[in-house]
Amino acid sequence: MEETIRANPKPSPGSTVGFVPARPREGESWRGEAVTERGNLALSILKPLAALALMALLLARPQAAALGALRAMAAWAASVAPAVFPFLALMPLLTCDEAARAYEKLLGGLTARLFRLPGAAAPAMVIGMVAGVPAGPLAARSVAARTGLDRGQLQRLAIAAMGFSPAFLISGVGAGMLGSAALGWRLALSQILSQLTLALLLRKAWRNRNGPVADAGPLHQDGAIRGAVLAALTICGYMALFGALARAAGGLLGDRVGGAILCLVDVPSGARLLADLPLPMQARLVLISALCGFGGLCLIAQCLGALKGCGLGWMECLALRALAAMLCALYTLLGLRLGEVDFPGLAIGLADNPLAAGGLCASALAVPVLLKMRESIS
Repeated sequence: MEETIRANPKPSPGSTVGFVPARPREGESWRGEAVTERGNLALSILKPLAALALMALLLARPQAAALGALRAMAAWAASVAPAVFPFLALMPLLTCDEAARAYEKLLGGLTARLFRLPGAAAPAMVIGMVAGVPAGPLAARSVAARTGLDRGQLQRLAIAAMGFSPAFLISGVGAGMLGSAALGWRLALSQILSQLTLALLLRKAWRNRNGPVADAGPLHQDGAIRGAVLAALTICGYMALFGALARAAGGLLGDRVGGAILCLVDVPSGARLLADLPLPMQARLVLISALCGFGGLCLIAQCLGALKGCGLGWMECLALRALAAMLCALYTLLGLRLGEVDFPGLAIGLADNPLAAGGLCASALAVPVLLKMRESIS
């Protein structure tokens, strides 16, 4: 029996169906298991060392760290939390079984042809485009667990749903840093186009990652409002931590190195730094668009936290965010080549009120679900 099991071909990575690994014979070493054990041992040693190093960094520059945390929390309170909270509160409704059936009927053919995803994935993709991280990846994981998407489909959907909320890009970056909400709209449109392009480019990726997806489910287990509050506060915690670390590292390593670290770690601080550069407005806009497309380590950490246990790693995520940065810069540059665009006054007004904009978009996504529920009742 043992020899029969050894003869079975090993399935594709991520698949455990039909494969029972043989126990190594006496004297044999299982190389994969040994490598995994060494990796886990290295991580168990590096994690406390990294925590001590970060704590020493905060203690070395406490005033800079406090300033970075305060600015990050101010950005969260002004534009991030109001835009994302309506989606987090309505997440159970937007990812329930009725929502899957409603959007499968409405958009199933389109999403299958374009992105090779079921129509039930549409709400998660839209949530990611209009609410940002972590609402998009959380919605993607919930949809995947409830509709049977495999890990590869979840990862493609989550990558397409990664980004900042348009409210932050328009009001926080455009109006607040560049002095023009219209420029913020250019950044938001470039990000949406890059998300759609990534979904198209990855439509055939990760076919061998066919394992099931477990629902993390904090929004369902704790109730809609309580779960939404906890998720919103988690975003604040990520932003405050990374903002403090970036500002402390910048103060310790000097202006140039510190500025690069700010851009890599904390996008709000890095975008403000780029907005103040003595460059033409178009050049600053393209640089900020690339930075927002990358997202920074804070955004990537939030996404991977929402997808914990689903197989997406840091290196893959960093490479895809670098691609997203190039796409955002390209679309922004193309938009500038096309000339000025007149945005409607309503669009500019909604950007100044992210809570109203988020509530309006979340309510619009809920309409097909409510109509489907009405059909089921009648």
